[in-house]
Amino acid sequence: MFNRTYIHNLPSKQKGFTLIEVLVASFILFLVIASITVVYRGALLSSGKAERTLLFSSFVEPISEQIRIQVQSSVNQEQLEDQGTMGSISYDWSALVVYKAKAPEQFNLDTGELDKGKKTFLMWNITLHLQLGSATRQYEFSEVSW
Repeated sequence: MFNRTYIHNLPSKQKGFTLIEVLVASFILFLVIASITVVYRGALLSSGKAERTLLFSSFVEPISEQIRIQVQSSVNQEQLEDQGTMGSISYDWSALVVYKAKAPEQFNLDTGELDKGKKTFLMWNITLHLQLGSATRQYEFSEVSW
C-alpha cells in the first residue's frame, strides 16, 4: 500500500488563490460587466431614438400631402390650421401666407396683346408638429397655391 512516511515528507505547496487575488479578480470582473452594461444601455437608447425618428419621418410625406390639398383648396384665406391622427401619430399644423403676388402678364397670340394675370399666387409657411407618446418633432416647409 502507501508508504505514510513518503506522503508526509512531500514539500507543502498550496495550490489556489489568496483572498486578495480573489478580490482583485472580482473587482476586474465587476468593472467589465459594468462597462458592458453601460454600452448596452446606450445602444438600446440609440436604437429607440432611431426607431422613433424613422416612424416620424415615414408619416411626414402623407400628412404633408393632406396639408397640401387643404392649402390649395382654400380660397381667400391667409391662415389655416388643423389637427388629426394618422396611425399612432397625432399631429397639428398651421399655415400662414408669407407672400402674395399676381400672376405675370402673358402674351396672347390670338389678340397680340398682353393679358394681365388673373390668378393670385400664395406662398404658405407651414409648421407641422408630430407627437408619439411623449416624443414630439416639428417640421417646417413651404407650399405654393393659386
